[in-house]
Amino acid sequence: MLVKCPVCGAHTPRDVAVEVPARGEPVRFCSARCAEEGVPGEDAAAPLAELPALPRRIVVAVDGSGPAQRAVEHAASLARAADGELCLVAAVDPRLLRAFDLVSGAARTVDLGIAPDEVQRLLRDDAAAQLERGARLCRESGVKHSTRVEMSPPLAAILEAAEEADLLVMGSRGLGAISGAVLGSLSHRVIAESRTPVLVVH
Repeated sequence: MLVKCPVCGAHTPRDVAVEVPARGEPVRFCSARCAEEGVPGEDAAAPLAELPALPRRIVVAVDGSGPAQRAVEHAASLARAADGELCLVAAVDPRLLRAFDLVSGAARTVDLGIAPDEVQRLLRDDAAAQLERGARLCRESGVKHSTRVEMSPPLAAILEAAEEADLLVMGSRGLGAISGAVLGSLSHRVIAESRTPVLVVH
């Protein structure tokens, strides 16, 4: 059975409509957004307190990949709707630096042409560039935001950043270790270990 939303007029199956208690019969809406506008008329109930609030503190894991960029776009839309704020996080895995040290130590007769300190600087600069692309989108959207480069394994960096957040948003696939945060195979691990709700964007 379909019910008609009193706000936008859309027809929605009764079993998935959002039901709002009113002084008369309960009123059903097509979505939480319409329900937040309240029941029209003199019998209108107070706004539905039971509806979950839109997330205002949103952490986005960034690695420069297409899905990560779409994650920033989606998170920015949510933050704009809720007058919230994004925290964009990119991780540089220190294990990459240790691996470089091992390679350069095992090949002392070979001039690799780059020092370990320079590798770290390049990786941090790459992460900062990825964050700047996301920050530019936030500025264009008028969304408050901050950025963080973390020198720690991506899983730990993302989970720590999301501890005080209302929502964590990340892409479904990443670019790989050379780009910093490895989001691809990481997403299911984050979902399993995060105490913050996670939204994965394809």
